[in-house]
Amino acid sequence: MEKIVNIDFQERERVQKDYKNTNQAKKFKLTKKQRDYIFVFLMLLYPVFQFVFTWAFVNIKSIMLAFQKGDIYGYEWAGFDTIIKVFKESFSSPLNTTGVSWLNNSSVIILNSLGFAFITLFISLPLSLLFSYFLSKKMPIANVFRVIFFLPNIIPVVALTFAFKMAYKPDIGYLSELFKLLNITDITATTKYPLSQIMIYIYCIWAGLGYNIILISGAIGRIPKELFESAKIDNCGYFKEFVHVVIPMIWPTIVTLVILGMTNVLTLYLQPLFLTKGEGNTYTIALEIWDSVGSKDPKSLCEAAAKGLIFSVIWSPIILLTRKLLSKKYEGVDY
Repeated sequence: MEKIVNIDFQERERVQKDYKNTNQAKKFKLTKKQRDYIFVFLMLLYPVFQFVFTWAFVNIKSIMLAFQKGDIYGYEWAGFDTIIKVFKESFSSPLNTTGVSWLNNSSVIILNSLGFAFITLFISLPLSLLFSYFLSKKMPIANVFRVIFFLPNIIPVVALTFAFKMAYKPDIGYLSELFKLLNITDITATTKYPLSQIMIYIYCIWAGLGYNIILISGAIGRIPKELFESAKIDNCGYFKEFVHVVIPMIWPTIVTLVILGMTNVLTLYLQPLFLTKGEGNTYTIALEIWDSVGSKDPKSLCEAAAKGLIFSVIWSPIILLTRKLLSKKYEGVDY
């Protein structure tokens, strides 16, 4: 009898303990909303960390330098003096080595930089759209062409620019014959403005097609086949299908490429650096800033920071406005 009572007592203790643990588990059980908040927090932790430590810390110092002036003794606060000085010099340089009376050196730097946005938006992007569309039409060896287009993006930019320069070298470059047909007998003309800058633009078009084609081809591949079948039933030719079906459906991708192309105005410097080293009036805004930073001179560092801040303040709102206007052209479509 005593044994039975002990068993019942132990069983009762176990049941009470289980009940207590169950209540505690219910008490600390997270709701779905709380779990969602934790998940979002964890997912945002890395990008926030990256933004703070790889962008904010670096750029805050650059922004502070824009309001200082430096010399051999160090840095001191200058307010807007450095910014005003750099702003005036950026648009009204007394130097003119372009050979064009109305185009001074500071103006040509800005025009060179804006030119990269122009060729990206009005030459490279339209060509990428056309090539991507026809590659989507199940052309023979279409995948081989995709690889050929994308090859320049795989090869390091140093090797690629070297190969491009060799193409128009006298006697050994395969483009030297083309120059002769164009009556360019002096091959050194390609190192002089404006041909020097045109050669860089040609390189950027050639090297940039592959990246755009990969993104656009992926977007076209996601378009439902029923839309193409419907267009075929309505007797739409290639042109109408391209304009009225493909373009509206991949519009978000096009807007993204437009914005990326516009950012080249303030970020592109490697191509002119490796192709011409900035000679022949091929400097860009980014290359001029890079050159100033490379000197490690306190005065140059402050002026480079001011120049970066000035053009960022001018160009960033234009990019945002462009994105907003383009996004209104077609409504977003989920498919």
